[in-house]
Amino acid sequence: MSTEVEQAAAPRRTFHRVKTPRVFEGVCEQIKNKLMLGELKSGDRLPAERDLAMEFGVGRPAIREALRTLEISGIVETRKGVKGGAFVCEGSPEMLTRSLHDLAMLGHISASSLAEVRVIISGAVVRLACERGEAEDFDAIEANIKDIQRWAEAGDLTRRAEAAVEFFQLIAKATRNDVLVVLMDSLGSILRYFAIERQPAKFRPELIPVRLNMLKYMRAGATAKAVAEMDHYLAIVHSDVLDSRGATKAAKTTALKLKPPSSQAARSTGRSIRK
Repeated sequence: MSTEVEQAAAPRRTFHRVKTPRVFEGVCEQIKNKLMLGELKSGDRLPAERDLAMEFGVGRPAIREALRTLEISGIVETRKGVKGGAFVCEGSPEMLTRSLHDLAMLGHISASSLAEVRVIISGAVVRLACERGEAEDFDAIEANIKDIQRWAEAGDLTRRAEAAVEFFQLIAKATRNDVLVVLMDSLGSILRYFAIERQPAKFRPELIPVRLNMLKYMRAGATAKAVAEMDHYLAIVHSDVLDSRGATKAAKTTALKLKPPSSQAARSTGRSIRK
């Protein structure tokens, strides 16, 4: 009885009859459109299976197939129990990461292509972080670098790796742009997977001064120098995933093309500081 009351109280969303050769795809498309238009939101429960079948004018097997497809895509989740059903999921970077991972596994995109895009996006992220970042953002990044050093000295590579991931997340958050946060997280995740496949995770002490220099330049609003440090950082970490057949050269070439002329001088300054 309570379930019927809850369903009756739920907002009414009308769907139209599906007339496509693969009817479950038409069901998926309409539900996605409702999400895009804001008529469905995270946490909303979809109507019961039989009600959806009636609204769409299709059989229940097509509804089940559509819900399975949407669940695999990370758009809906199925919950069991009296208050169960199909619910719209919260947005997650994992959806994009999973898609990139699948494309990479199928051979449609390469690690070098992903690394090249990461260089491009990371440069834009650092530029925006320099413009929009506030003192508390940079303080959080500084605390994060100290955490990375502490876990490395303690020999805890797992926590050190988690802190290293957070380093990029904190820089992305300083941009105040949610899309860049998702892109940075997803690209970093898939490239870390490639790196681990090639060799076990390892601590790179040479990255500590690069992080510190990057932070120093972001605090000072020295955009070109901060971007140069990010390029240097990525050249080091991408060496674990890029092969020796020109991929590293391609990624470095992209970084050089994107830098303002003064960035070359900034790179030299960074090297002298690290020495």
